[in-house]
Amino acid sequence: MHLNQATATTSKQNLELDLDYLERRQNATVISHTSQPAQQKGSIENSPESVDRIKLIVLGASGVGKTSIIQQFVWNDFSPEYAPTDRKHTYYPSVITHDRLYEIKITDLPVIPYFPVNTFYEWTDFRYYGLRSATAYILVFDLSNLETFQFVRTLKEQIYESRNMANVPVLVVGNKEDLIVQEDGPGGGGGSGKLAITSGVDEKRRDIVNLVKKHWKCGYIECSAKYNWKVIAVFKELMNMIDSVEIRDQSPMLDNIQEALDRNKCAIL
Repeated sequence: MHLNQATATTSKQNLELDLDYLERRQNATVISHTSQPAQQKGSIENSPESVDRIKLIVLGASGVGKTSIIQQFVWNDFSPEYAPTDRKHTYYPSVITHDRLYEIKITDLPVIPYFPVNTFYEWTDFRYYGLRSATAYILVFDLSNLETFQFVRTLKEQIYESRNMANVPVLVVGNKEDLIVQEDGPGGGGGSGKLAITSGVDEKRRDIVNLVKKHWKCGYIECSAKYNWKVIAVFKELMNMIDSVEIRDQSPMLDNIQEALDRNKCAIL
């Protein structure tokens, strides 16, 4: 599939990501910069039978690394210079996971002050963002600045008040894992611009994980966009969550079909 950015000035490239294969390779190169037919790529063993389309919205406070995560995943690229996102950018990667092909529309947006409560506010304040029609959301915060999680908490509450979220996965991502290290003792762990994790900070992190997983029932993962640590795992986890929703939706339908078949069975005496 051709990769393009709807609003950014970027050349088109062929992009096909096999998440199962890439996850097996810890230091895998996400994208080949030379175009080649899909059937020639060794990572693809079977041709997927169908194509599923996913609309993904990535949200979070300013400077937490939303764009860096996306571009590391799509282009295997990281820019050390911070440039705030000032307009909507859209990416169109195709990914393969569990022998299924997905076409993903990833939307990277400027920081939104609030999530629209209804269609009217979405149209007046966030026209063409598609905030309330997303298939899934990734909410990003900065592990080296836990105050940015408060923005994620507020967004999550507003999203759930705005629309029916029964079948909409939400994945919370703690980025910049490279900036934090465990404190080894007196004078240790805080060099090279890294934040030493004190017992208080570590407790706050555990509270965040507990809140997201046990109370929100959302996915949670930590990564480093800078060093491409677990960036593939972020999107693999998201696709697993989407698969789980589809399986859950199909189960009642299959049960109803089985019940109908059971009712129509003939008893032979």
